[in-house]
Amino acid sequence: MHRRNIFILLVFTAVSIKTFGQTTRSHGVFWGRLILADRINDRWKWELFLQKRTQNIPHEKNIFGALHYNSFLIWTNYCINKNLKLYLSPLGYFDSYPFLSEPEDIDLPGIKEFRFSARLEHELKGKHVDFSSRFTTECRRRDINQNDVYIPNWRLRYMTRFEKPVIGILQNNKPVSFFISDEVLVQFGKAVKNNASMFDQNRAAAGFSLEVVKNIKASFSYLNIFQQRANGKDFDDAHALWAVVTFDNLFSQFKRP
Repeated sequence: MHRRNIFILLVFTAVSIKTFGQTTRSHGVFWGRLILADRINDRWKWELFLQKRTQNIPHEKNIFGALHYNSFLIWTNYCINKNLKLYLSPLGYFDSYPFLSEPEDIDLPGIKEFRFSARLEHELKGKHVDFSSRFTTECRRRDINQNDVYIPNWRLRYMTRFEKPVIGILQNNKPVSFFISDEVLVQFGKAVKNNASMFDQNRAAAGFSLEVVKNIKASFSYLNIFQQRANGKDFDDAHALWAVVTFDNLFSQFKRP
């Protein structure tokens, strides 16, 4: 009951923010993520995220019309116990472009960012539905003014996720997992000290995932990104197709037993 109330509160917060926004711009987005992963030992694992996000040009429908960002992140994961995992990212790099307000904004320069992250994730296997929650801390350093001066700030993220594996849809021994999630992001620090509020964005997703073949997984979902601009009066409402392909046990699967 407590977890359900938290989830409802997060969704209500996002809906309330949308209601009071003065100017909201809608966007179409494609978010592609390639994950290369392998185990180091029974408790440690590494992952490399390669990402590309695109957006439509205003008044056009093509979600691949303009770049939103390119990025890579390195993650190391430690399994504390069967329900609790610690994730550390010593390095992440982003080349980001803002959501476009007008077609001519496509010529605006990008913002380079280095990111360092820590995440704690708790998972519970239920009789019918699996539940997970995660808390992430990010230290971001961004060249906001394009002058090679990287200004820092902190961002905190909290996500809840419900997942339901279903056997027999495609293969009898490999389930298709359906999921919904909601994540709230807030930020503070030097780079955002003049922002109207700490709220950054809310991300709500619904989709499914499956193992295509052994060690190759795919996930497809609809993701709504509702993001506040620095002035606190303008918002971006992005409707995203999110596709993730994971290559697991990248090298270890070829080792002889």
